[in-house]
Amino acid sequence: MDKNGQFCRGTILLTGQTLYLMSDSGGDATAPEAGVERYPVDTLEALAVDELISTCRFYAQKEGERLLLTYATFYAKEDLYRLVSSFEKLKEGRTKEIATDKENRRFCPICGRRYPDRERKFCPHCMDRGKVIRRMGGFFFKYKAQMAVIILVMAVLSALSVITPYFTSKFLYDEVLNQESAFYGRILFLVLLIVSMRLTRLFFTIVNGIITSRISAKIVYDMKQTIFSAIERLSMGYFTARTTGGLMNQIYYDANRIYWFFTDGFPYFVINLVQLLAITVIMLLYNPLLTLLALGLTPLVLWLIGRLFRKSRRLNRRRYTRSRALNALLSDLLTGIRVVKTFSREKTEAKRFAKASRELALANKNSSKFSATAFPLVNTLVYLGLILVWGFGGWMAIKGSFGMTYGILTMFVSYVGMVYDPLYFFVDMVEWGSDSLNSMNRLFEIMDAQADVKEAEHPHPLPKLRGDVAFENVEFSYTKSRKVIDKVSFSVGAGKTLGIVGETGAGKSTLVNLLVRLYDADEGRVTVDGIDVKELSFADLRRNIAIVSQETYLFVGTIYDNIRYANHDATKEEIIEAAKAAGAHDFIMKLPDAYSTMVGFGHKDLSGGEKQRISIARALLRDPKILILDEATAAMDTQTERRIQATLDALSKDRTTIMIAHRLSTLRNADSLVVIHNGKVAESGTHAGLLAQKGEYYKLYQLQLDALKNVGVTE
Repeated sequence: MDKNGQFCRGTILLTGQTLYLMSDSGGDATAPEAGVERYPVDTLEALAVDELISTCRFYAQKEGERLLLTYATFYAKEDLYRLVSSFEKLKEGRTKEIATDKENRRFCPICGRRYPDRERKFCPHCMDRGKVIRRMGGFFFKYKAQMAVIILVMAVLSALSVITPYFTSKFLYDEVLNQESAFYGRILFLVLLIVSMRLTRLFFTIVNGIITSRISAKIVYDMKQTIFSAIERLSMGYFTARTTGGLMNQIYYDANRIYWFFTDGFPYFVINLVQLLAITVIMLLYNPLLTLLALGLTPLVLWLIGRLFRKSRRLNRRRYTRSRALNALLSDLLTGIRVVKTFSREKTEAKRFAKASRELALANKNSSKFSATAFPLVNTLVYLGLILVWGFGGWMAIKGSFGMTYGILTMFVSYVGMVYDPLYFFVDMVEWGSDSLNSMNRLFEIMDAQADVKEAEHPHPLPKLRGDVAFENVEFSYTKSRKVIDKVSFSVGAGKTLGIVGETGAGKSTLVNLLVRLYDADEGRVTVDGIDVKELSFADLRRNIAIVSQETYLFVGTIYDNIRYANHDATKEEIIEAAKAAGAHDFIMKLPDAYSTMVGFGHKDLSGGEKQRISIARALLRDPKILILDEATAAMDTQTERRIQATLDALSKDRTTIMIAHRLSTLRNADSLVVIHNGKVAESGTHAGLLAQKGEYYKLYQLQLDALKNVGVTE
């Protein structure tokens, strides 16, 4: 975007000497200097990005003043941050560290098209479809015998479909009803033959249904298990870059779509193709001229069907989009009905709903009107082929030309209908196959994805953990353009309590994530008992660490099961003791079913404080050597917080405790404190010592003290 916030075609180029901003949004685009701004690098002190509501502002620091360079949408935000990082390295002389970030490429390097999905570096135009299908066949190879039987049964059914018109048309009129034929008058024989074919068809249809139903659940189960097993081994970085709904769609819908393609789509495609070729050969053998007349309109019909299907799909996509938008709006309104009524916005929301409903009604009308007019026209064109067969075929039968008989004519009419019916299937198969290929590719993307955090091949044994924790010059970035943790170093001895404080977004919770290896540090080391956590097995490390996060989550199930989740071998008495220690036992006993009360989505709704106490009980049940409390008492009232804090202080004995809190009063008794500011260690020391320094910690403490005094509360 340009400096006025208008969309434009633009390029930002940073060289060793100059920063160029080129845009065709203003001036004469043919002039050499039009839309080009040059800023010598040595005159710029810094580059920075300001994030606004849905756009960002890119500016430079020059002679102590901010100089607006341009605006951009959030789509270009990460690119701008990478540019800022490159500029900083350039100013510091670290030019060798500047490299193209290929992982964040948004265009296919082969065809140059933009990736349709920003989260997936996948180009549907360049994928090897044959390789994907062959690889997908591995899921079905273990059921090759059943699949072969299904295809054989379908071939028999197809053969019965092809020969049935011969007996019900030509054989009936030219053999059974013809006095000169050896089969004249043998109507009972023909009836029994037709009935036997019908029964045979029914038998094979039932066999096909039974076999298909038996292997369908197995194949879908195998695919879903494969996807979920692959997801389980991936690290947190994979999930933060993807939406939950997208992953759920891959586990559920993609597996089903692939299955139906292989069991109901591809086999029928092959059978219909063979059936079409067989019918065409039979028609050519009996009367080539009438065959050409009957099938002469087929290319035109195929072209029209293809055009109509593309138009119909666009209309249906629009209808789906409008329906999804209406459902999302309705869900949002019903969920936030309390806010709507509180701010008296009923009429406004009614207008929003009416607008979304009108758009859906219009999309439904357009789609229905198109289907009601376009496809009947194609059917009329198909019927024109039948008219040609009746007209020219009837004339041939009357004249006795080309060996045409009434039986052959009626057989031709039946076969023409059988030729045109699969055409709709073939055209629809293109879209179906495209969707299935995309689903297959998404499945293999998960299977081939590599975990960012990998367990050591030969982990260091850890029979007994003491609890010494140290961070040594640790650096970490969620995205390569911005450091969240920058050269952080501190340590806490076994059995000691460390408090970590800092403003929101300073990187406190990220330190905890690095300790338990949800992410790995980019630089530096995180050690436990002097051993790099990367050298420990996940089981040894996480068995000795328990976290109580500010983001509590309870699974659907009983309260008893949610607490026991940390230790399935715990006894009932141990679970109750953990609940008592967390201050949860009293409110649990007041619930209708006490510890057997169902919680989670669709069940008993607990308050934030109640959920947090259950989360604390779950952590305590693990009896960890390292206990991490990440804003563990944030959702509790002061009285409950102090009671639980006293309990936690007692439980902290003989275990290393790391406490992250905004309420600095809860950290008074910590053995040491670390103040994190902008991802760096600003200060460290004891509560009294940091107050005496009158630095960052003192500022935070005074702000909280002033806030409490304003509401009449004193420490």
